[in-house]
Amino acid sequence: MLGIYLTLRANKSETHVAMKNKPLKEIAHFLHLDCSQDRPVTHFAIDSRQIERQGLFFALPGAKADGHFFLKEIAEKGALGAVVSKHYSGPSFGLELLKVPDVLMALHSLAKIVFNQRKEKVIAVTGSMGKTTTKEFIATLLEAKYRVAKTPGNNNTKLTLPLTLLNLEGEYDVLVLEMGMSNKGEIKTLVQIASPDIALVTRIAPAGMTDFKGGLEAVAEAKSEIFSSPRTKLGIISCQTAKFKQVLYGGGVQKWIYGWKGDFEDHRMGDFVMEKSGEDVVVNDSPPIRLGFDAHHLRENFLAAVAVARAMGLSWSEIHAQALLLRPFKLRFEKIERQGITFIQDCYNANPESILAAFKSLPKAKGKTIGVLGAMPDLGDQSAHFHTQVGKAANQHLDRLLCIGEDAKNYAAAFSKEAKHFDQLAEIKKELFALAQPGDVVLIKGGNGWKLWQLLED
Repeated sequence: MLGIYLTLRANKSETHVAMKNKPLKEIAHFLHLDCSQDRPVTHFAIDSRQIERQGLFFALPGAKADGHFFLKEIAEKGALGAVVSKHYSGPSFGLELLKVPDVLMALHSLAKIVFNQRKEKVIAVTGSMGKTTTKEFIATLLEAKYRVAKTPGNNNTKLTLPLTLLNLEGEYDVLVLEMGMSNKGEIKTLVQIASPDIALVTRIAPAGMTDFKGGLEAVAEAKSEIFSSPRTKLGIISCQTAKFKQVLYGGGVQKWIYGWKGDFEDHRMGDFVMEKSGEDVVVNDSPPIRLGFDAHHLRENFLAAVAVARAMGLSWSEIHAQALLLRPFKLRFEKIERQGITFIQDCYNANPESILAAFKSLPKAKGKTIGVLGAMPDLGDQSAHFHTQVGKAANQHLDRLLCIGEDAKNYAAAFSKEAKHFDQLAEIKKELFALAQPGDVVLIKGGNGWKLWQLLED
Protein backbone atom coordinates (compact mmCIF):
# COMPACT_ATOMS: atom_id res chain seq x y z
CA MET A 1 0.00 0.00 0.00
CA LEU A 2 2.86 2.37 0.70
CA GLY A 3 3.95 2.19 -2.93
CA ILE A 4 0.51 3.33 -4.07
CA TYR A 5 0.69 6.23 -1.64
CA LEU A 6 4.06 7.37 -2.96
CA THR A 7 2.82 7.44 -6.54
CA LEU A 8 -0.32 9.36 -5.61
CA ARG A 9 1.15 12.03 -3.37
CA ALA A 10 0.33 15.50 -4.73
CA ASN A 11 3.09 17.95 -5.55
CA LYS A 12 2.33 20.95 -3.36
CA SER A 13 4.85 23.15 -5.17
CA GLU A 14 2.81 23.17 -8.40
CA THR A 15 0.66 26.19 -9.24
CA HIS A 16 -2.97 25.29 -9.77
CA VAL A 17 -5.03 27.01 -12.47
CA ALA A 18 -8.64 28.15 -12.20
CA MET A 19 -11.03 29.23 -14.94
CA LYS A 20 -12.93 31.58 -12.65
CA ASN A 21 -11.96 35.25 -12.81
CA LYS A 22 -10.34 34.91 -16.22
CA PRO A 23 -11.27 37.62 -18.74
CA LEU A 24 -14.10 36.52 -21.02
CA LYS A 25 -11.89 37.02 -24.07
CA GLU A 26 -9.50 34.35 -22.73
CA ILE A 27 -12.35 31.91 -22.24
CA ALA A 28 -13.56 32.68 -25.77
CA HIS A 29 -10.04 31.96 -27.02
CA PHE A 30 -10.20 28.46 -25.52
CA LEU A 31 -13.32 27.92 -27.64
CA HIS A 32 -11.54 29.30 -30.75
CA LEU A 33 -13.73 32.39 -30.78
CA ASP A 34 -12.96 36.09 -31.02
CA CYS A 35 -14.13 38.32 -28.17
CA SER A 36 -12.86 41.69 -27.00
CA GLN A 37 -14.56 41.66 -23.56
CA ASP A 38 -11.81 41.74 -20.93
CA ARG A 39 -14.04 41.80 -17.83
CA PRO A 40 -13.50 38.67 -15.69
CA VAL A 41 -16.05 35.88 -15.44
CA THR A 42 -16.91 35.40 -11.77
CA HIS A 43 -18.67 32.04 -12.08
CA PHE A 44 -20.30 29.57 -14.47
CA ALA A 45 -23.91 28.32 -14.46
CA ILE A 46 -26.33 26.17 -16.43
CA ASP A 47 -29.39 27.19 -14.37
CA SER A 48 -30.67 30.73 -14.86
CA ARG A 49 -31.85 30.77 -11.24
CA GLN A 50 -28.23 30.44 -10.08
CA ILE A 51 -26.64 33.09 -12.28
CA GLU A 52 -24.89 36.00 -10.58
CA ARG A 53 -23.31 39.23 -11.73
CA GLN A 54 -20.60 38.74 -14.34
CA GLY A 55 -21.40 35.06 -14.64
CA LEU A 56 -21.17 33.02 -17.84
CA PHE A 57 -24.29 31.01 -18.70
CA PHE A 58 -24.42 27.87 -20.82
CA ALA A 59 -27.70 27.85 -22.78
CA LEU A 60 -28.18 24.10 -22.82
CA PRO A 61 -31.19 22.39 -24.39
CA GLY A 62 -33.27 20.81 -21.65
CA ALA A 63 -36.00 18.21 -21.35
CA LYS A 64 -38.53 20.88 -20.36
CA ALA A 65 -37.05 24.16 -21.60
CA ASP A 66 -34.27 25.44 -23.83
CA GLY A 67 -31.63 27.53 -22.07
CA HIS A 68 -31.82 30.12 -24.85
CA PHE A 69 -35.25 31.11 -23.52
CA PHE A 70 -33.61 32.48 -20.36
CA LEU A 71 -31.11 34.92 -21.86
CA LYS A 72 -33.24 37.94 -20.96
CA GLU A 73 -33.53 36.72 -17.37
CA ILE A 74 -29.79 36.25 -16.90
CA ALA A 75 -29.08 39.62 -18.52
CA GLU A 76 -31.38 41.28 -15.99
CA LYS A 77 -29.42 39.55 -13.21
CA GLY A 78 -26.17 41.04 -14.47
CA ALA A 79 -24.65 38.09 -16.31
CA LEU A 80 -21.65 38.94 -18.45
CA GLY A 81 -22.30 36.53 -21.28
CA ALA A 82 -23.67 33.23 -22.51
CA VAL A 83 -22.44 30.28 -24.52
CA VAL A 84 -25.16 29.72 -27.13
CA SER A 85 -25.81 27.61 -30.21
CA LYS A 86 -24.41 28.97 -33.46
CA HIS A 87 -27.97 28.68 -34.78
CA TYR A 88 -29.33 31.16 -32.23
CA SER A 89 -30.50 34.31 -34.04
CA GLY A 90 -32.42 36.06 -31.27
CA PRO A 91 -31.49 39.22 -29.35
CA SER A 92 -28.40 39.38 -27.14
CA PHE A 93 -30.08 41.46 -24.40
CA GLY A 94 -26.73 43.18 -23.91
CA LEU A 95 -24.88 39.91 -23.25
CA GLU A 96 -21.64 38.82 -24.86
CA LEU A 97 -22.72 35.76 -26.85
CA LEU A 98 -20.19 33.01 -27.57
CA LYS A 99 -21.70 31.02 -30.44
CA VAL A 100 -20.59 27.39 -30.67
CA PRO A 101 -21.67 24.30 -32.66
CA ASP A 102 -22.62 22.40 -29.48
CA VAL A 103 -23.14 24.08 -26.09
CA LEU A 104 -22.68 20.87 -24.09
CA MET A 105 -19.43 20.07 -25.88
CA ALA A 106 -18.21 23.62 -25.16
CA LEU A 107 -18.96 23.07 -21.46
CA HIS A 108 -17.05 19.80 -21.52
CA SER A 109 -14.12 21.29 -23.46
CA LEU A 110 -13.65 24.14 -20.98
CA ALA A 111 -13.88 21.76 -18.02
CA LYS A 112 -11.29 19.46 -19.57
CA ILE A 113 -8.93 22.38 -20.18
CA VAL A 114 -9.23 23.38 -16.53
CA PHE A 115 -8.68 19.82 -15.36
CA ASN A 116 -5.60 19.31 -17.53
CA GLN A 117 -4.02 22.45 -16.10
CA ARG A 118 -4.54 21.39 -12.49
CA LYS A 119 -2.20 19.08 -10.60
CA GLU A 120 -4.36 17.44 -7.93
CA LYS A 121 -4.61 13.70 -7.56
CA VAL A 122 -8.13 12.54 -8.33
CA ILE A 123 -10.40 10.00 -6.66
CA ALA A 124 -13.61 9.19 -8.57
CA VAL A 125 -16.62 7.46 -7.02
CA THR A 126 -19.48 5.75 -8.80
CA GLY A 127 -21.95 2.95 -8.09
CA SER A 128 -25.71 2.49 -7.72
CA MET A 129 -25.96 3.47 -4.06
CA GLY A 130 -23.94 5.32 -1.46
CA LYS A 131 -21.95 7.45 -3.92
CA THR A 132 -22.49 10.80 -2.22
CA THR A 133 -22.01 9.47 1.30
CA THR A 134 -18.84 7.63 0.29
CA LYS A 135 -17.50 10.75 -1.45
CA GLU A 136 -18.15 12.84 1.66
CA PHE A 137 -16.52 10.24 3.93
CA ILE A 138 -13.44 10.04 1.68
CA ALA A 139 -13.04 13.81 1.70
CA THR A 140 -13.34 14.00 5.48
CA LEU A 141 -10.79 11.24 6.09
CA LEU A 142 -8.28 12.68 3.63
CA GLU A 143 -8.49 16.11 5.25
CA ALA A 144 -6.29 14.67 8.00
CA LYS A 145 -3.33 14.91 5.62
CA TYR A 146 -4.36 16.78 2.47
CA ARG A 147 -6.06 19.89 1.15
CA VAL A 148 -9.22 18.39 -0.37
CA ALA A 149 -11.83 19.64 -2.83
CA LYS A 150 -14.95 17.66 -3.73
CA THR A 151 -18.03 17.80 -5.90
CA PRO A 152 -20.69 19.72 -3.96
CA GLY A 153 -23.77 17.71 -3.01
CA ASN A 154 -24.51 15.18 -5.71
CA ASN A 155 -23.24 17.22 -8.67
CA ASN A 156 -22.22 14.09 -10.52
CA THR A 157 -23.69 14.37 -14.02
CA LYS A 158 -22.34 15.31 -17.45
CA LEU A 159 -23.80 18.76 -16.77
CA THR A 160 -22.87 19.39 -13.14
CA LEU A 161 -19.46 17.73 -12.77
CA PRO A 162 -17.96 20.04 -15.45
CA LEU A 163 -19.40 23.02 -13.55
CA THR A 164 -17.60 21.82 -10.41
CA LEU A 165 -14.29 22.03 -12.25
CA LEU A 166 -15.04 25.41 -13.85
CA ASN A 167 -16.06 26.96 -10.54
CA LEU A 168 -13.17 25.47 -8.57
CA GLU A 169 -10.98 28.00 -6.81
CA GLY A 170 -7.84 27.66 -4.74
CA GLU A 171 -5.09 25.08 -4.52
CA TYR A 172 -5.64 21.52 -3.36
CA ASP A 173 -3.83 18.21 -3.16
CA VAL A 174 -6.80 15.95 -3.89
CA LEU A 175 -10.07 16.18 -5.82
CA VAL A 176 -12.84 13.76 -4.85
CA LEU A 177 -15.32 13.57 -7.71
CA GLU A 178 -18.64 11.75 -7.75
CA MET A 179 -19.64 10.33 -11.14
CA GLY A 180 -23.21 9.33 -11.95
CA MET A 181 -24.98 8.18 -15.09
CA SER A 182 -28.33 7.72 -16.74
CA ASN A 183 -27.08 5.94 -19.85
CA LYS A 184 -24.19 3.82 -21.04
CA GLY A 185 -21.21 5.95 -22.06
CA GLU A 186 -21.82 8.78 -19.59
CA ILE A 187 -19.26 7.59 -17.03
CA LYS A 188 -16.70 7.31 -19.85
CA THR A 189 -17.49 10.90 -20.86
CA LEU A 190 -16.85 12.09 -17.31
CA VAL A 191 -13.61 10.09 -17.13
CA GLN A 192 -12.46 11.71 -20.36
CA ILE A 193 -13.03 15.11 -18.75
CA ALA A 194 -11.51 14.27 -15.36
CA SER A 195 -9.49 11.06 -15.36
CA PRO A 196 -9.02 9.57 -11.87
CA ASP A 197 -5.91 8.15 -10.24
CA ILE A 198 -8.09 5.99 -7.99
CA ALA A 199 -11.54 4.84 -9.10
CA LEU A 200 -14.07 3.41 -6.63
CA VAL A 201 -17.29 1.52 -7.35
CA THR A 202 -19.83 1.00 -4.57
CA ARG A 203 -22.62 -1.57 -4.83
CA ILE A 204 -24.40 -2.29 -8.11
CA ALA A 205 -28.18 -2.30 -7.69
CA PRO A 206 -31.37 -2.08 -9.78
CA ALA A 207 -31.43 1.68 -10.36
CA GLY A 208 -31.75 3.67 -13.56
CA MET A 209 -32.69 0.44 -15.36
CA THR A 210 -35.12 1.86 -17.92
CA ASP A 211 -32.48 2.22 -20.63
CA PHE A 212 -30.48 -0.87 -19.67
CA LYS A 213 -31.96 -3.89 -21.40
CA GLY A 214 -29.28 -6.21 -20.06
CA GLY A 215 -30.29 -5.73 -16.44
CA LEU A 216 -27.65 -5.51 -13.72
CA GLU A 217 -24.96 -6.88 -16.01
CA ALA A 218 -25.48 -3.90 -18.32
CA VAL A 219 -25.42 -1.49 -15.38
CA ALA A 220 -22.18 -3.04 -14.14
CA GLU A 221 -20.62 -2.75 -17.57
CA ALA A 222 -21.54 0.94 -17.75
CA LYS A 223 -20.17 1.57 -14.26
CA SER A 224 -16.90 -0.16 -15.20
CA GLU A 225 -16.20 2.70 -17.61
CA ILE A 226 -14.73 4.47 -14.59
CA PHE A 227 -11.60 2.35 -15.15
CA SER A 228 -11.25 3.39 -18.81
CA SER A 229 -8.44 5.94 -18.41
CA PRO A 230 -4.75 4.97 -18.62
CA ARG A 231 -4.19 7.40 -15.74
CA THR A 232 -6.14 5.15 -13.35
CA LYS A 233 -3.73 2.97 -11.38
CA LEU A 234 -6.02 1.53 -8.70
CA GLY A 235 -9.62 0.38 -8.55
CA ILE A 236 -11.46 -0.10 -5.25
CA ILE A 237 -14.68 -2.12 -5.42
CA SER A 238 -17.20 -3.57 -2.98
CA CYS A 239 -17.40 -7.31 -2.38
CA GLN A 240 -20.86 -7.32 -3.96
CA THR A 241 -19.64 -5.45 -7.04
CA ALA A 242 -16.68 -7.79 -7.45
CA LYS A 243 -19.18 -10.48 -8.50
CA PHE A 244 -19.57 -8.65 -11.81
CA LYS A 245 -16.62 -9.58 -14.02
CA GLN A 246 -17.06 -6.35 -16.00
CA VAL A 247 -16.09 -4.42 -12.87
CA LEU A 248 -13.61 -6.89 -11.41
CA TYR A 249 -11.54 -6.99 -14.58
CA GLY A 250 -12.50 -3.60 -16.02
CA GLY A 251 -9.65 -1.48 -17.38
CA GLY A 252 -7.04 -4.05 -16.47
CA VAL A 253 -6.06 -2.05 -13.38
CA GLN A 254 -5.24 -3.44 -9.94
CA LYS A 255 -8.37 -3.89 -7.81
CA TRP A 256 -8.79 -3.83 -4.04
CA ILE A 257 -11.98 -5.41 -2.67
CA TYR A 258 -13.71 -4.24 0.50
CA GLY A 259 -16.64 -5.63 2.47
CA TRP A 260 -18.04 -6.91 5.72
CA LYS A 261 -16.44 -10.14 6.87
CA GLY A 262 -19.75 -11.98 6.51
CA ASP A 263 -20.10 -10.88 2.87
CA PHE A 264 -17.13 -12.97 1.75
CA GLU A 265 -17.24 -16.72 1.16
CA ASP A 266 -13.65 -16.56 2.39
CA HIS A 267 -12.72 -13.26 4.03
CA ARG A 268 -9.09 -13.79 3.02
CA MET A 269 -10.21 -12.84 -0.49
CA GLY A 270 -10.81 -9.28 0.70
CA ASP A 271 -8.26 -6.49 0.89
CA PHE A 272 -10.26 -4.47 3.43
CA VAL A 273 -12.48 -6.58 5.64
CA MET A 274 -14.57 -5.08 8.43
CA GLU A 275 -16.31 -6.63 11.42
CA LYS A 276 -18.04 -5.33 14.52
CA SER A 277 -16.20 -5.10 17.82
CA GLY A 278 -18.80 -4.20 20.42
CA GLU A 279 -20.11 -0.78 19.37
CA ASP A 280 -17.01 -0.16 17.25
CA VAL A 281 -15.69 -1.62 14.01
CA VAL A 282 -12.33 -3.16 13.15
CA VAL A 283 -10.83 -3.09 9.66
CA ASN A 284 -8.08 -5.66 9.03
CA ASP A 285 -5.47 -5.01 11.71
CA SER A 286 -6.84 -1.65 12.83
CA PRO A 287 -7.59 -0.79 16.44
CA PRO A 288 -11.34 -0.44 17.19
CA ILE A 289 -12.82 2.57 15.38
CA ARG A 290 -15.76 4.48 16.84
CA LEU A 291 -18.41 5.81 14.42
CA GLY A 292 -21.26 8.19 15.10
CA PHE A 293 -23.79 5.99 13.28
CA ASP A 294 -24.61 2.29 13.29
CA ALA A 295 -26.47 1.78 10.00
CA HIS A 296 -24.92 -1.24 8.29
CA HIS A 297 -24.79 0.33 4.81
CA LEU A 298 -23.33 3.63 6.05
CA ARG A 299 -20.56 1.70 7.80
CA GLU A 300 -19.88 -0.03 4.50
CA ASN A 301 -19.53 3.41 2.88
CA PHE A 302 -17.03 4.24 5.62
CA LEU A 303 -15.07 1.08 4.80
CA ALA A 304 -14.81 2.18 1.16
CA ALA A 305 -13.44 5.52 2.33
CA VAL A 306 -10.94 3.71 4.57
CA ALA A 307 -9.57 1.82 1.57
CA VAL A 308 -8.97 5.11 -0.24
CA ALA A 309 -7.43 6.67 2.86
CA ARG A 310 -5.00 3.80 3.28
CA ALA A 311 -4.08 4.00 -0.41
CA MET A 312 -3.29 7.66 0.19
CA GLY A 313 -1.06 6.86 3.15
CA LEU A 314 -3.22 7.70 6.17
CA SER A 315 -2.37 5.94 9.41
CA TRP A 316 -4.96 4.15 11.51
CA SER A 317 -4.67 6.87 14.16
CA GLU A 318 -5.44 9.56 11.56
CA ILE A 319 -8.41 7.57 10.28
CA HIS A 320 -9.67 6.99 13.83
CA ALA A 321 -9.54 10.73 14.60
CA GLN A 322 -11.31 11.74 11.38
CA ALA A 323 -13.93 9.01 11.75
CA LEU A 324 -15.28 10.84 14.80
CA LEU A 325 -16.23 13.73 12.47
CA LEU A 326 -18.31 11.63 10.06
CA ARG A 327 -22.07 12.08 9.89
CA PRO A 328 -24.73 10.84 7.44
CA PHE A 329 -25.15 13.24 4.53
CA LYS A 330 -28.38 15.20 4.22
CA LEU A 331 -31.42 13.02 3.40
CA ARG A 332 -29.28 9.86 3.69
CA PHE A 333 -30.51 7.88 6.72
CA GLU A 334 -30.73 11.00 8.87
CA LYS A 335 -32.09 10.33 12.35
CA ILE A 336 -34.53 13.02 13.54
CA GLU A 337 -36.26 12.91 16.95
CA ARG A 338 -39.58 14.72 17.31
CA GLN A 339 -42.02 14.42 20.21
CA GLY A 340 -40.70 11.00 21.14
CA ILE A 341 -40.91 9.67 17.58
CA THR A 342 -37.76 8.59 15.75
CA PHE A 343 -37.84 9.52 12.07
CA ILE A 344 -35.29 8.04 9.67
CA GLN A 345 -35.21 10.39 6.72
CA ASP A 346 -33.62 8.57 3.78
CA CYS A 347 -35.40 10.07 0.82
CA TYR A 348 -32.90 11.23 -1.75
CA ASN A 349 -32.99 8.05 -3.83
CA ALA A 350 -34.43 4.56 -3.71
CA ASN A 351 -33.79 1.21 -5.31
CA PRO A 352 -34.47 -2.33 -4.03
CA GLU A 353 -30.99 -2.72 -2.50
CA SER A 354 -31.08 0.62 -0.70
CA ILE A 355 -34.56 0.03 0.72
CA LEU A 356 -33.62 -3.43 2.00
CA ALA A 357 -30.46 -1.92 3.51
CA ALA A 358 -32.57 0.74 5.23
CA PHE A 359 -34.93 -1.93 6.63
CA LYS A 360 -32.01 -3.85 8.14
CA SER A 361 -30.52 -0.74 9.73
CA LEU A 362 -33.67 0.57 11.42
CA PRO A 363 -33.35 1.19 15.16
CA LYS A 364 -35.48 -0.98 17.40
CA ALA A 365 -38.80 0.66 18.20
CA LYS A 366 -40.47 0.68 21.60
CA GLY A 367 -43.75 1.03 19.73
CA LYS A 368 -44.61 0.52 16.07
CA THR A 369 -42.29 0.63 13.06
CA ILE A 370 -43.95 2.56 10.25
CA GLY A 371 -42.69 2.72 6.68
CA VAL A 372 -43.45 5.59 4.30
CA LEU A 373 -42.25 4.42 0.90
CA GLY A 374 -42.31 6.15 -2.46
CA ALA A 375 -42.36 4.14 -5.66
CA MET A 376 -38.88 3.35 -7.01
CA PRO A 377 -38.09 5.10 -10.31
CA ASP A 378 -36.46 3.82 -13.50
CA LEU A 379 -36.78 0.08 -12.99
CA GLY A 380 -38.04 -0.60 -16.50
CA ASP A 381 -40.06 -3.74 -17.22
CA GLN A 382 -38.95 -5.29 -13.91
CA SER A 383 -40.60 -2.58 -11.83
CA ALA A 384 -43.57 -4.67 -10.66
CA HIS A 385 -41.24 -7.52 -9.66
CA PHE A 386 -38.94 -5.31 -7.59
CA HIS A 387 -41.80 -3.46 -5.86
CA THR A 388 -43.40 -6.78 -4.94
CA GLN A 389 -40.04 -8.04 -3.63
CA VAL A 390 -39.67 -4.99 -1.38
CA GLY A 391 -43.28 -5.28 -0.18
CA LYS A 392 -42.67 -8.88 0.88
CA ALA A 393 -39.46 -7.96 2.68
CA ALA A 394 -41.25 -5.16 4.51
CA ASN A 395 -43.27 -7.77 6.40
CA GLN A 396 -40.18 -8.64 8.43
CA HIS A 397 -39.39 -5.06 9.42
CA LEU A 398 -42.55 -2.89 9.41
CA ASP A 399 -45.82 -2.93 11.30
CA ARG A 400 -47.60 -0.42 9.06
CA LEU A 401 -46.97 0.75 5.51
CA LEU A 402 -47.93 4.00 3.81
CA CYS A 403 -46.93 4.39 0.18
CA ILE A 404 -47.23 6.71 -2.81
CA GLY A 405 -46.88 6.26 -6.56
CA GLU A 406 -48.57 3.95 -9.05
CA ASP A 407 -45.94 1.20 -8.82
CA ALA A 408 -46.07 1.43 -5.03
CA LYS A 409 -49.42 -0.39 -5.17
CA ASN A 410 -47.27 -3.51 -5.53
CA TYR A 411 -45.70 -2.76 -2.14
CA ALA A 412 -49.12 -2.70 -0.55
CA ALA A 413 -50.33 -5.84 -2.34
CA ALA A 414 -47.33 -7.83 -1.09
CA PHE A 415 -47.51 -6.49 2.47
CA SER A 416 -49.56 -8.83 4.64
CA LYS A 417 -50.19 -6.31 7.45
CA GLU A 418 -52.05 -3.02 7.21
CA ALA A 419 -50.99 -0.94 4.21
CA LYS A 420 -52.45 2.17 2.60
CA HIS A 421 -51.73 3.68 -0.79
CA PHE A 422 -52.00 7.43 -1.42
CA ASP A 423 -51.97 9.71 -4.44
CA GLN A 424 -50.99 12.92 -2.66
CA LEU A 425 -48.21 13.73 -0.20
CA ALA A 426 -50.56 15.83 1.92
CA GLU A 427 -52.76 12.77 2.45
CA ILE A 428 -49.80 10.71 3.67
CA LYS A 429 -48.72 13.49 6.03
CA LYS A 430 -52.17 13.66 7.60
CA GLU A 431 -52.33 9.87 8.03
CA LEU A 432 -48.77 9.58 9.32
CA PHE A 433 -49.13 12.12 12.11
CA ALA A 434 -52.47 10.68 13.16
CA LEU A 435 -50.88 7.22 13.33
CA ALA A 436 -47.41 7.84 14.81
CA GLN A 437 -47.04 7.85 18.60
CA PRO A 438 -44.11 8.35 21.01
CA GLY A 439 -41.84 5.30 20.89
CA ASP A 440 -42.53 4.66 17.19
CA VAL A 441 -39.87 4.53 14.49
CA VAL A 442 -40.78 5.95 11.07
CA LEU A 443 -38.75 5.20 7.95
CA ILE A 444 -39.25 7.79 5.19
CA LYS A 445 -37.73 6.31 2.04
CA GLY A 446 -38.19 7.18 -1.62
CA GLY A 447 -36.71 8.81 -4.69
CA ASN A 448 -35.97 12.52 -4.83
CA GLY A 449 -38.95 13.16 -7.10
CA TRP A 450 -41.44 12.35 -4.36
CA LYS A 451 -40.07 15.11 -2.10
CA LEU A 452 -40.82 13.00 0.97
CA TRP A 453 -38.68 15.26 3.14
CA GLN A 454 -41.61 17.67 3.03
CA LEU A 455 -43.41 15.36 5.46
CA LEU A 456 -41.23 16.77 8.23
CA GLU A 457 -41.49 20.39 7.13
CA ASP A 458 -43.86 22.66 9.01
